[in-house]
Amino acid sequence: MAAVGTCVVLAGCSTPVDGAPEVRVVEAVKPSQSLPAEQALPTLDELAVTLGVGGFLGQLVKGHADMLLQSVGQSEATPIDCVSTTYRLQKVVYQASPVSDVASQSWAGGDGSGPSISGVFGVVKFATPDDAQAFFAASADKWRRCNGQTMVLHRPGHGADGSSRISGVLVEPTVVSAVVMNDGGQTIQRALGVASDCIVDVEVTDMAGDGARGAVGVANLMLQKIGVG
Repeated sequence: MAAVGTCVVLAGCSTPVDGAPEVRVVEAVKPSQSLPAEQALPTLDELAVTLGVGGFLGQLVKGHADMLLQSVGQSEATPIDCVSTTYRLQKVVYQASPVSDVASQSWAGGDGSGPSISGVFGVVKFATPDDAQAFFAASADKWRRCNGQTMVLHRPGHGADGSSRISGVLVEPTVVSAVVMNDGGQTIQRALGVASDCIVDVEVTDMAGDGARGAVGVANLMLQKIGVG
């Protein structure tokens, strides 16, 4: 009876030999390991193909939640929910979520034959895939509601310190994107995507083109490197 019980649990029994079942132990499939955050960042060659221009990568920055940026404070932006759309990798955006690791890298593209562009590409790892999915769903809803709005910064002692107009928000199953124009005339493409336990946070600046196509292309590239997990 013990042998039969083991057989059922392991689902590895063959034809009985001399009246007794032969038990065959099948090794359990090991779960795939989560990809280190920095491995999802794009390479120079990948960026050249995706954005159509060569360039240079800055220094890799990686660590834990303390690597998130603090360019915007909780009380400095109106409406506060639009910070995620206009500013990359902000602590105020991610602080309520279980962030485990952060990796980011800047990029400068272009040469003497054309206009220069730049970008910053980040990966934020969460405790679980469910946490990442929940963050993405909430962020996509905020981006959708911020479409057509202007986010204004109010820094102590400076009054209205700057504004950013949000447009062209597009919500897809794994990527949400937008175009942001600040009051200095600079155009910024933004994209946020989700795969497995990671959020990719992409900014491409001063790239003329079709909406946020460049940022979306980089975000999708990074998501493919992470996989569905």
